[in-house]
Amino acid sequence: MSRKQIVTVAVIILLLLGGAAYYLTSRAPSDAVAPAADGFLAPDRISPADKAMGNPGAPITMIEYFAQICSVCARFDQEVFPLLKAKYIDTGKVRYVMRIYPIRPLDQPSYRLDLCVPPDHFFQSVDLLFRNQPLWDAEEYPVSDPHGELIKMARIMGLTPEQAEACMNSTAQDAAINQAAQEATARYNIEGTPTFVIDFKKVDMGQKTWDEVQRALDAALAAKGVK
Repeated sequence: MSRKQIVTVAVIILLLLGGAAYYLTSRAPSDAVAPAADGFLAPDRISPADKAMGNPGAPITMIEYFAQICSVCARFDQEVFPLLKAKYIDTGKVRYVMRIYPIRPLDQPSYRLDLCVPPDHFFQSVDLLFRNQPLWDAEEYPVSDPHGELIKMARIMGLTPEQAEACMNSTAQDAAINQAAQEATARYNIEGTPTFVIDFKKVDMGQKTWDEVQRALDAALAAKGVK
């Protein structure tokens, strides 16, 4: 089975189970972009509920569709994102948005923990889980007790075990996340994570290296007359 087929099947399963997909933010279902009557999706947009960093008026918007258990996403987070942030986000050239695109069951409890920390700690939580994947990600590493390890991660985030349990068992955002995953597939034909979208157009970055990111962003900035 191809990677695209695996991801598509996973999304369908998550939708049927009504709980294995999550949303990157506390967005309410009413904020999601619904298909128009003719079957076409309305243009994508960044809502106030999206998890974003950087200048809201930046000339370029970059969206990362990620899965919390994705090891390629974790590598990008550690090796490439700090450089991207320093050169483009912190300088006001890029507004960066992270949206969940669930691919495996463990995305559910791990991402729910991200949603339970204070909003201004969201990105730190995502980063913490990425950096510690070998401790809790039983999908890709030899972990015997992923639930217990996620409770430990929650403690580092400032959550009590009781709060962590409540977060990981909550289904409050499932409907919105399921719809968002469907729309992401329809709009951008996502085949895996991470997938990057620059100014609402999917960009193929191959290995997601720093050089590829720079080329893509510099081309988008040049097209708008920004150096």
